[in-house]
Amino acid sequence: MKKAITIICVIGSLLLILDSMDAANSLLLFLFAGVIPGTNILISPIEMMAATATAITVVILRLTVWPIIRTSLFTEPVKTSVRAKRTTHRAV
Repeated sequence: MKKAITIICVIGSLLLILDSMDAANSLLLFLFAGVIPGTNILISPIEMMAATATAITVVILRLTVWPIIRTSLFTEPVKTSVRAKRTTHRAV
């Protein structure tokens, strides 16, 4: 119970800090207009589109392709039982 209260308090504190820094507005301005927070630098629409497309591609590949790669590369081969080995090596 104490752990849950601590986690809730930490999350609440982070939300208050982010709200005081106006993080949501800065994030939306960055995504929609290419304004880098805290500066007057603007990113061109082509560069923002390329960055967004790259980020979306990485997320989609991570969700769809990585499980297939993980199961095919990192699984151990199925071990056959001792009885199956004896029957296959026995001369008939």
